[in-house]
Amino acid sequence: MQSRKSRRTADEVPQLRITQVVEAGLTNAKGQVPIFEDGTGHTLLVAIDGHGDYIEIYVAAGWGNTEQRIELTETPCNYGGTRKWFLCPECAKRCGVLYIRHRIACRTCYDLTYSSQYEHAQDRMLRKLKQIRRATGSDPDIWGPFNLPPRGMSVKRWKALIEEFEQLRKKYWRECEKPRKWRNSAPKAHHWKVGARIPTSPL
Repeated sequence: MQSRKSRRTADEVPQLRITQVVEAGLTNAKGQVPIFEDGTGHTLLVAIDGHGDYIEIYVAAGWGNTEQRIELTETPCNYGGTRKWFLCPECAKRCGVLYIRHRIACRTCYDLTYSSQYEHAQDRMLRKLKQIRRATGSDPDIWGPFNLPPRGMSVKRWKALIEEFEQLRKKYWRECEKPRKWRNSAPKAHHWKVGARIPTSPL
């Protein structure tokens, strides 16, 4: 069994979300969904052939070709309608995200941990910013322009994601500024006296 520190995090493995499939209208149609291999910025295209109660997935990538039939299920929502889910091909449990490399499976079957268990607030915000960009079909560069709404995403939803992104990016920038402010306000060595207590920074 892998040690806690050696386990891969979920963000290290390309992932396909059920919301991407539904918003692209591919539960009962053919098409492609872009996903991103985090850390490289390379776009992977997932070819999907939807048959209503299941989809067939095909991915051609550097590690080789991955093909898998994925069963779909749905549950009722509290305020009407239904919600779609994948059924993991390995454990048959419902999941909203599948992870794709040599095989396709849920996070538990891949034995992946969440990045948030180890990361600082700044890293957590950066990860969320990239997630929003991926959801809009844009590249991971948080300072780059957004692409137009991907197929299946409403303009209202697209604008809401961009607004969420802009608010979070402001917080991220303030978090990035903290070390600089601390360096500027930190006590200087030439102000210290021998035997005196070292003053603390106001931050």
